[in-house]
Amino acid sequence: MRLLALITISLIVFGLSLGLYLFRPFLVYPEPAELSCLDPQQGYLEVLGPPGEVYGLGLSYAGHIKESPGLYDPGAGLLTFPKRAHAVNRGDEIAYPSRDDLLQGVRNLDPLHAEVLEKEFPEIPALLDYEVEVGLQIREDILLSDLERSDFVPPVGYFVANDVTARILIGMAPEFGATVAYLAEGKGLAGFLPVGDRVWVPAQAGPDAWLCVELKTEVNGELRQQASSADIIVGPREILAGVAQAFDLTGFQAGDWVITGTPPGVASQVPGWIQRALSLVDPSAEIKLDFMIRSAGSDPAYLRPGDEVTVSAGILGSKTSRIVR
Repeated sequence: MRLLALITISLIVFGLSLGLYLFRPFLVYPEPAELSCLDPQQGYLEVLGPPGEVYGLGLSYAGHIKESPGLYDPGAGLLTFPKRAHAVNRGDEIAYPSRDDLLQGVRNLDPLHAEVLEKEFPEIPALLDYEVEVGLQIREDILLSDLERSDFVPPVGYFVANDVTARILIGMAPEFGATVAYLAEGKGLAGFLPVGDRVWVPAQAGPDAWLCVELKTEVNGELRQQASSADIIVGPREILAGVAQAFDLTGFQAGDWVITGTPPGVASQVPGWIQRALSLVDPSAEIKLDFMIRSAGSDPAYLRPGDEVTVSAGILGSKTSRIVR
């Protein structure tokens, strides 16, 4: 009886521990940062110039964390991505990536792994997703020591961007620890960062000031995303400090961009507990890729050739892109 009781207690403890791991992101969510909203009338618009370096931020809105908790770790720093200059898109079209384009993203990280996937998967859908985001344009050089001061006011302007993502690259990662690197490849394909043509610059700002605008995404006229940028969980100084820490930067130069993350409503809607379970089991890329192709390959929520996607952000204007072959 004692042995049976011990086994029962052990199973209960194991079940509770597993449940806590799988559902931990659902227990405590970050709250929006306490920021002061800038008055859109107290500033000016000018043409958005070309970028210097470009960086990306992820999981910066609580609502998006709820729908995509797989990579969320409350104890870790900000989720960041390097961006490539060729991703910046000033035109009106986004080229739907070919199978070889997607495999090239894998080759950039692991050529041998790309060969394996190329042999096993004759067809690979991109699972093309949209993400309306506020972009920050650095207006003056910033030192890391500046960002360490709580009273520092980052000299930034604001613009609208669509951080287009080929979600299938997540499934192509050979192990969970490589997921962020593969996701970055899925965000870094040519033309995958359409941006608006204007930048809004505040006439005056405080240390915790932020431009509060309504963020929206429409696909073929259907509203997909709608949320306030005020729901972001970090302010501009924390964003820049987190990016600098992640990439071991000594600061930023005037002209650099930081794309600051998206609110909820993206096309990718894998249940959170499944995302957490995958991180625990860590299946092979072949298993993940097969699962994603079977479960989401025909999902109409993802963008396809012929679709038209528009992102907008109040005074920052809008950007419309058409998906083409």
